[in-house]
Amino acid sequence: MNPSVGAGQYYSTLVFTNTSSSTCTMTGYPGVSYVVANGVQSGNPATRSGGTVATVTLAPGGTASSVFHDSNGISGYTPQQCQLTPALGLRIYPPNERTALFLPWNTSHCAGLSIHPLSIGPVTAPTQ
Repeated sequence: MNPSVGAGQYYSTLVFTNTSSSTCTMTGYPGVSYVVANGVQSGNPATRSGGTVATVTLAPGGTASSVFHDSNGISGYTPQQCQLTPALGLRIYPPNERTALFLPWNTSHCAGLSIHPLSIGPVTAPTQ
């Protein structure tokens, strides 16, 4: 993750790397949610946002990325809506996969179920 923070907004780029010895493709959006103890989801999962969906071809060692956004618990939510909660990390499902990855990240986030502070963009090829 490469973070950028400002005015109550947190943006980061999730980078996926092909660690196999074969070329593969990715298309669509990752699934992302915060998790607490024992891998239990906390709050709503990320909604899909902007961008153009395209198939990205990854050679061995190649990468694709996706923009992750969190409203950081400060952006216009009341404490009752936000329900600020500690998280242990992110559960990330690469597009079209059923097995999740876990990214450790001790942080606090809005876990209120009446709001949707997270969003995720489609995977894209790296820019040259």
